[in-house]
Amino acid sequence: MSNLAFEDQLRKERNEIWSRFALAAKTDSEDPLNICYKWSKAADHLLQLAFAHCFPDQKIALFALGKLGSSELNLSSDVDLLLVCEELSSELLSGLRKFQRILNDRTALGFVFRVDFDLRPGGKQGPLIPTLDQFRDYYGNYGETWERLALVRLKAVAGDGEIIGQTLTFAKKFSFRRHLDFTLLEDLKTLRSQIQNHYWERSQNQIIDLKLGVGGIRDVELFTHALQVVHGGKDPSLQVQGTVQALKLISDRGLLPADESKFLQEHYRKLRKLENYVQALEDQQTHLLDPGEEHPEFVKQALKTLNDEMKRCDQIVKTLLGEAPKATSVEEELSKVGLGEEELQSLWNEILDQQVLSRNRGRDELSRKAFLQEFLRTLQEQGGDIHRALLLLKDFVHGTRAKATFFAMLLREKSLMQKLAWLFGHSPYLSRILCNRPELLDSFVYRSQDKLSDDMGVLLEELAEKRLLSELINGSQYLENKDLPSLLQNLSSTADLIAGNLLEAIKKEYPSSLQILALGKWGGEELGFRSDLDFIFVIPNDPVDNDFKVAKRFITRLTEPHRGGSIFSIDMRLRPSGKAGPIVMPLKDLQEYLRNEAAAWERQAYLKARWVGSLGPKLVAEYMNKGLTNEELIELNRIRGELISKSPNLNLKYSEGGLVDIELAVQSYLLAKNITPAHSGMTAFFAELPSEAMPLQANYDRLRQMEQMLQLVASDSSVELVQNHESFHALALALHTSSTKLLEEVHELLSTNLSILKALDPRRQAH
Repeated sequence: MSNLAFEDQLRKERNEIWSRFALAAKTDSEDPLNICYKWSKAADHLLQLAFAHCFPDQKIALFALGKLGSSELNLSSDVDLLLVCEELSSELLSGLRKFQRILNDRTALGFVFRVDFDLRPGGKQGPLIPTLDQFRDYYGNYGETWERLALVRLKAVAGDGEIIGQTLTFAKKFSFRRHLDFTLLEDLKTLRSQIQNHYWERSQNQIIDLKLGVGGIRDVELFTHALQVVHGGKDPSLQVQGTVQALKLISDRGLLPADESKFLQEHYRKLRKLENYVQALEDQQTHLLDPGEEHPEFVKQALKTLNDEMKRCDQIVKTLLGEAPKATSVEEELSKVGLGEEELQSLWNEILDQQVLSRNRGRDELSRKAFLQEFLRTLQEQGGDIHRALLLLKDFVHGTRAKATFFAMLLREKSLMQKLAWLFGHSPYLSRILCNRPELLDSFVYRSQDKLSDDMGVLLEELAEKRLLSELINGSQYLENKDLPSLLQNLSSTADLIAGNLLEAIKKEYPSSLQILALGKWGGEELGFRSDLDFIFVIPNDPVDNDFKVAKRFITRLTEPHRGGSIFSIDMRLRPSGKAGPIVMPLKDLQEYLRNEAAAWERQAYLKARWVGSLGPKLVAEYMNKGLTNEELIELNRIRGELISKSPNLNLKYSEGGLVDIELAVQSYLLAKNITPAHSGMTAFFAELPSEAMPLQANYDRLRQMEQMLQLVASDSSVELVQNHESFHALALALHTSSTKLLEEVHELLSTNLSILKALDPRRQAH
């Protein structure tokens, strides 16, 4: 089975299984914990298939944590995973990239799982695949209380048996201590306080947060795991992963009154029922339930007593974990800038509590407090998301190791503080770049970068930095000016520059006349955020050994991991004969292929062809304007049907009348009419359309503008628009409109586009 067929089959299987459980959740036809358990087992199965495909016969093991670790996975949850190996290798890293792509990437068939590897040793700063020795070293020397609780739910999913055995044995020793830890309870109280106060209040307008609300799912799980960790060292029978199972055992051992245990079990079951219900509606990772909306009878009945039950749960949890501590000094600091919300107080306190690296601690603590006050005022003036900005600031301060000079500099450089606040308050995507690479701050502010090095190792880091800087600089400008043409042109020019410099550097070692033919968004000079590079390698004459070496090294250097990730992800599936085709293509062979063998969809794709950094022969004019037969139009229409989303959610790319529908329809029109556009971008394509289709360009640009803005303001890369999702509200705010008006505008755009395309698109007229 080919990789693509395997991936499609995995997505189809996931969709079929999920749909069955979603129906059960929406109709309350099955016990919610049974749904979670069966869905977890299905997830285990899908992960095992993907793992075997990516890591065949290698010394590595896959583990689950969180909800999947306890076989209590909810219907639209991230899957928390951990990989542990015997010895790290490039093959394992390559397997990981493939594993992540197979599970995470969205296609017309959807996705398999959103995967999260952040619970690994060292978190985001730790190795993506820790070795067994690194796993032991980290948890043996640096593991914290919250990590002891997290590893309670560590479960082996697949992989090498010896690694699995040693990892689980060590994890149990780490989580469950035989001797009483006198600081543990205080740590647990602090942990509950931090969890509650890390999240902004989400019960406005009576909306209930089933997971993070006080007395919600997180409270029940934290309380249960805390009792397991406290007593599980002496009583190994408590070392189980399921929440309800643990509560029963805790009650049986006399560690919790029977009535409280029974209540918590039923309360947890009800919360999971409601959680499954809201997630089954849209396949979205939401935990918010609005009692004011229309719901089925079983939800209405549950809501009648839910608030009282959450309050009772809170009372039980408080007996072990206490309430969030109040810090008067923090309240005073917040009141000076008009912010007194309890959830912000804890976050503020965390930022203040990070150790300042300084010889004059007292003086520099004052500088830090002065900076934080000014930062908050700036956020208020700019109208950004204050809570999210402070969360990001905390990570950024941690990344800079809280050096005292940093606070003094930001206080002194007001423009620098304003740029930082703007970024943190408006774009999670760009902010994460800066949090992971805080040393980019100077280059970001001053829009500068030193001359590129001649040393290959240094050059690669510089090119990776250039990509990140380009996204930071152009993204921050786009947030303000929303100038789509400039954004796409600048990001594409950066890709040209990076590819050109890298190719030139490799050719110094292996002389070659290899050229890059860009395709897709890169070929059209329309690259956006998170874009892959579509291209093929072309050689004027028959390739020699050096040409293959240059091509392979170019691919490796471009995709291997650097600080902040790879320089670019690539896609070479558009080379003749697809993945099975040669990596380097002689020009005459490419011309011959396009003239005599290329399928209609390939000729369609090559409308976007553009030579990078050099001038080459025009492929479109001579070889591609052959018209389209009725059979070819029927095939293109079949492909269109597979790409169009069947989801009820609006999708900027894949809904009918969306970006992909427009792009392929316009390309089909050009081929069918034997029209040669002036260049490879959509603007030139639109210029060739009849006058009645001209509104398509403005509509397309507006949808693309929304798509790129969504990449900046959302926490993930989805292009779906779900009205009750936080990313939708963030997009509306960034576009200076309301959620209702934005929804109406998108519906109107798609409807107008669809009406035009029905008359324009030759595929739709094929019989």
